[in-house]
Amino acid sequence: MILLSSTVGSVQLTKDIIVDAALTILNEYGLGDLTIRRLTRHLGTAAGAMYWHYPSKQALLGAVADRILTPCTEFSATGDWRADTEVIAELLYSCLTAHRDGAEVVSAALATGTATIRPEQLLADVLENAPETSISTPSATDTASVLVYFILGATVDQQTAIALNLNGAKSVSDKGDTNGENNASTGAAAEASSEDAAEQAKELGRQRIALGTELFIAGIAGVAGIKGTAGQ
Repeated sequence: MILLSSTVGSVQLTKDIIVDAALTILNEYGLGDLTIRRLTRHLGTAAGAMYWHYPSKQALLGAVADRILTPCTEFSATGDWRADTEVIAELLYSCLTAHRDGAEVVSAALATGTATIRPEQLLADVLENAPETSISTPSATDTASVLVYFILGATVDQQTAIALNLNGAKSVSDKGDTNGENNASTGAAAEASSEDAAEQAKELGRQRIALGTELFIAGIAGVAGIKGTAGQ
């Protein structure tokens, strides 16, 4: 293996530098363009250096997913399992939507076991440590996974729709740049409108996640025979 290629200019190539570059490509172009080849071009290094740090693309996506999910590690349980469940759900959604295709990256990393930050385990710990839920250790993770998978799936759908809208607007904008000033103005307006729609979609998604979380909490409370509502 060629170790000489593990530098970017005069800077030693590190895992953090690689993940930073991967997130730059992800946010700008999307998961489909996040390839080892593109990453090496972006960093001006050789593929051997990349594989020295990450032996496969799956390993790289695991590291990117961990970076995306890092804010989840700041969660601190309060002892109120309902409120804590709501906080974890909102925190996970915010992490996923902070990056383009964030939900798809995290879903892939969780499925392949390359992510070390496991949001379902955070929630499982909350449920398991709440005596009134009567949830045992083996079923706590399965129960928590129901909500996590719901959030991941809903957010993947949302981000896919947003990407399609943005790509359509970008196509209009590119045609405008080619065909003249008036069409360029039309293209710019299309992009701005698409970005506004993306923000609206994120807010709608947040509301849906909140509703799903409320139903999840109500379901657990119903099975356990607990009185009260979410957030109380």
